[in-house]
Amino acid sequence: MNRAEILHKFVDAIIIGSLAVIVFSIILQVVARYFFHAAFPWPEELSQLLLVCLSFLGMYRAIGEDMHIRLDVLPREGGGPLVRLLQAAGLLAAAGFVAYIGYGGLELARNSWTQPSPAMRLPMGMFYLVIPIACLLSFLALLARIHLLLTVERNR
Repeated sequence: MNRAEILHKFVDAIIIGSLAVIVFSIILQVVARYFFHAAFPWPEELSQLLLVCLSFLGMYRAIGEDMHIRLDVLPREGGGPLVRLLQAAGLLAAAGFVAYIGYGGLELARNSWTQPSPAMRLPMGMFYLVIPIACLLSFLALLARIHLLLTVERNR
């Protein structure tokens, strides 16, 4: 197993674990409200933060598996060099957008490190770090897709 596959398995484990914690914490909250008539202060906040984590890491996995949302205007197979260059240009634009979002997420994490979360009292910067990390991984996955696209073209 190469490094990329290990990273994919690790990210998949984080995504699955996040979903499991979301389900468990929401069920715990329902039980607490129904049986004890008192809600815990942290399950909703934890679930929201983990859902954001799950979404950003899911973006990386979708890009890595070439299953991200897109408009297929150009033919996927049988296109000439111009089609491949246009596809690469689209992926490069997506990489630029992901880099911009990642930079904004890094600034957000840096500026909110001293701000505690309302219910769990943990630094918000810790939760916002998933944005630049997932965007960096997505950026690298997009660059790998571009490289693969242009390398396949050269070998034809």
